[in-house]
Amino acid sequence: MRRPFEARETSVFVEAGRLERARRVLSDPRLRVTRVGSDDARTRRSLAEEFHAEPFDDLRQLAVITPSVLWIDRGEPLGEAEREALADEDIAIVAGACTLPFLLAVPQCETAPSFRRMQSGRALLGVAEAFGRVEVFQAAVAVPTEGHLAEGLRVAAASCLAVLGPIDLVTALGSRSGTLTATVIGARGFGTLAVGTGAEAASFALVGEGGIATVASGVVAWRRHDGSWVEETRLDPDGIEPTVQTLLEATAPREADAAAGDSDRRRFRLRIAALADTIRLSARTGHRESVDAMLRGFEVDPDELLPPTR
Repeated sequence: MRRPFEARETSVFVEAGRLERARRVLSDPRLRVTRVGSDDARTRRSLAEEFHAEPFDDLRQLAVITPSVLWIDRGEPLGEAEREALADEDIAIVAGACTLPFLLAVPQCETAPSFRRMQSGRALLGVAEAFGRVEVFQAAVAVPTEGHLAEGLRVAAASCLAVLGPIDLVTALGSRSGTLTATVIGARGFGTLAVGTGAEAASFALVGEGGIATVASGVVAWRRHDGSWVEETRLDPDGIEPTVQTLLEATAPREADAAAGDSDRRRFRLRIAALADTIRLSARTGHRESVDAMLRGFEVDPDELLPPTR
């Protein structure tokens, strides 16, 4: 049994362009970094020296020797041999830029950063629950570098699914180096999303039955149609970055009756990945694309991923 305040042993595999963020996350005293890996020798050496950790240049070897939790902060797709190695290991795996094929191949994977672990994400869920019918939803996410666009797209996709419900048809409005914009049609309304590089932040807006509400990093503002304020609140920083919180929770003891919750979270992760991958496909083809068709292409029944009726 883990003692109170005992740091969680963690292994990490980081690509070169994510070194600074990795340092910030891994410096959290609640994490104890024992093994580090990277395809880049300089990144590998830098992390090993800073955290007095054992260096690895092969993700498969690192997975085999990791005892508890492995964080993969890498943008490029995993190779088949790497996916097989991760799927075979009985460890908690937390991944950065996740695609649908990876999540299907590695079912025990958590994703980070996570929209539901973001402070603004939790606030948005609370507002959306009481807002009523949503006519238009907008999500704008800024990430520090172009290499983090996949994570930003996943956060924007997660927010759209949480507010608008199941989404099938998407149209990428355009993409260029460092940006991506798209429209989506959800079961509960119409949405737009934009992801680009800049200050690391997120902003969400709802227009509809409840009036207009904005949830951004650090603030919630909600006004009714008559102009009266429902809420105007400053969000106090909670001090836990979504990535850190995901790592801390990855090996937390699970109660026996938590299996249903784990299944719900996995379905939501797959829906997020499918929506993000479909938006990227639309950006490449220049045409409207179907999330359901994307799922069926991987032999997944879209109906099986729908939220369970309560």
